[in-house]
Amino acid sequence: MLDMLESQVLTRIKYGFPQKLKDKYPNLTFTNSDRNEDDPKFPTVYVHEMPSSETGEDMEGDEINAVLSAFQIEVTTNTSQSEAKTVLDEVVKIMKKMRYKVIALPEFQNPTSTYRNLP
Repeated sequence: MLDMLESQVLTRIKYGFPQKLKDKYPNLTFTNSDRNEDDPKFPTVYVHEMPSSETGEDMEGDEINAVLSAFQIEVTTNTSQSEAKTVLDEVVKIMKKMRYKVIALPEFQNPTSTYRNLP
């Protein structure tokens, strides 16, 4: 049950992402794998579920009624910071539709020829 949450959020992001931007960025990739690919595609949206905790317990305590979950989303691209921001903005809109709260605003990292946004 709990291992499905990350894949469900990833699926909602992937299929909720606007088609016009999918067309604009034909190599757009969505993943929950932290491994580098041999031939990476950009932009890449990486979705990582952070440690979660149970909430909404009842008197019996024999089921998980609700989970307080958080996700780290990273957008990496090899073209520009503007492209990373555009993609991340759409991901944030999708997360907000799922009623997630933004805990940290984006941090921009440009170590080499790739551009990263981390909310």
